[in-house]
Amino acid sequence: MRTTLLALGLLIPLAACDPRGPVVGGPCSYDSTVFEATIRKVDDTDIIFDGPDGEFYMSLSDFETTPSVGDTFTVKRDLITEGTCTPEIYSIME
Repeated sequence: MRTTLLALGLLIPLAACDPRGPVVGGPCSYDSTVFEATIRKVDDTDIIFDGPDGEFYMSLSDFETTPSVGDTFTVKRDLITEGTCTPEIYSIME
């Protein structure tokens, strides 16, 4: 009986632990828009685009090869409408 109580006393607190942890920032909802954007500047880490709502940045690591100034891409922008996740997410459409 003592062993059972000791085992339960140790297992119950461990069962309450969630190894995944809480979801950070979520759940979130986004509105998506697709548009054409032209590269204005490329540096060592970032790419600056001109889009319909002004300039925006993407990481050079988002591209398989380094694009050139003047290249035009179809871009998807996810703009947050609910939650506390990343407010804007840009991705290149294939």
